[in-house]
Amino acid sequence: MPSSNEFWLALHNLIEAYDAEGLTADERSANIIDQFRQMPRVVQRQVLDDLRRVAQGLPDLYPVAVAVANEAELAQTPEIKAG
Repeated sequence: MPSSNEFWLALHNLIEAYDAEGLTADERSANIIDQFRQMPRVVQRQVLDDLRRVAQGLPDLYPVAVAVANEAELAQTPEIKAG
């Protein structure tokens, strides 16, 4: 079983790798797709499946993570009493 923070560390590493591919979104996409083109077809299929799973799963995770972060912030905010 992976460590409890392995997912979040992998996510952080992924965005660092993405950012390192270029200065703009277009440049990053071009560089990443150029690397994809150079992969053997069997590897491309596996990578496409991984990319599909991430693209489908992360949008559902983001709003839940935001809600949890907001709840944590509210729990640490001292209440302001009127009068």
